Amino acid sequence: MPTEIIDPIVYPGWDTLIGSMPEQSFFYSSNWANVLKETYSYRPLYFTRSEGPEKAKPVVVIPVMEVDSFLTGKRGVSIPFTDYCEPIAPDEDSFSSMFDEVLQYGRKAGWKYLELRGRAQHFNGAAPYRTYLRHVLKIHGDDAKLFQQASAATRRNIRKAAASDVRITISDSGGDLERYYELHCLTRKRQGVPPQPRRFFMAIHRNVISKSRGFTVLASHQGRVIAGAVFFYAGKKGIYKYGASDLRHQNLRGNNLVIWEAIRWFSRNGFDELCLGRTDVENVGLARFKKGWGSHESEILYYRLDPLSGKLLERSGYKPPYGLMRKIPFVVSRIAGSLLYRHIG
Repeated sequence: MPTEIIDPIVYPGWDTLIGSMPEQSFFYSSNWANVLKETYSYRPLYFTRSEGPEKAKPVVVIPVMEVDSFLTGKRGVSIPFTDYCEPIAPDEDSFSSMFDEVLQYGRKAGWKYLELRGRAQHFNGAAPYRTYLRHVLKIHGDDAKLFQQASAATRRNIRKAAASDVRITISDSGGDLERYYELHCLTRKRQGVPPQPRRFFMAIHRNVISKSRGFTVLASHQGRVIAGAVFFYAGKKGIYKYGASDLRHQNLRGNNLVIWEAIRWFSRNGFDELCLGRTDVENVGLARFKKGWGSHESEILYYRLDPLSGKLLERSGYKPPYGLMRKIPFVVSRIAGSLLYRHIG
């Protein structure tokens, strides 16, 4: 089977084709590719082999975005700002032959590295460039059972939020995504990380939420938004992508009610699972929060390779200046995010 390099944004019927693969997730979709291309001008290069009449059945897929930055160089990433996007292949030989083609392309294109998010078996247990945690909640359409499988602390926090008259809105409106974004910016500054540019979230609304591939959940108390989250979905799989909260109202447990009402939405609409997203290994508190829903924890492994040598790269000891970002003015933090994210994908 010959390899095609596909742009899923313009390839006819891409989402239907990729949706037929059980391993697929939202991150393989043209919706997400559109968000990244519109916001950051990344170039989609989805290495694909298909079979059957008119190549109607993808068999091997390694999705890559080419990031070309005058600050940080040119490289291939599978895929920027994506929690995980593991290559799809029926066996190791199929993956290896395709992977060699991707590296060959990277050598000719002058990539500094290729970053692959998953496929640990190909590297024979070698140390990854980065390790994260993933938490997946199986959904079975029974709200009572889903509630009972949560930890006692999680159930208590849901009840507290409801008793405190915290109100939940599940929305596909651009206005509600804007309200979430303001809270998102405050949360990112508190974490010492610049917020993504506003145009990124507006691209999410145009390409994802308005296309019925996601929604915003807001928790409000006495007319003030105190917590929120953004969810995506494809097929029967959902993902919790972004979350934010106002620490001044942490005692109301709005975050818990946001997640719970989203779980109920996915349950009512026949989904099989909800991924609670990527978590830093060091963030023990967030991992505990996600495990409290009865989710299964596993690792997400990122690998970086030098296209010239094919060798794995080791992670440097550099740590972002979180403390500095917490101290700079709010407006400067937003400007920094608008300027920098295109170069760090």
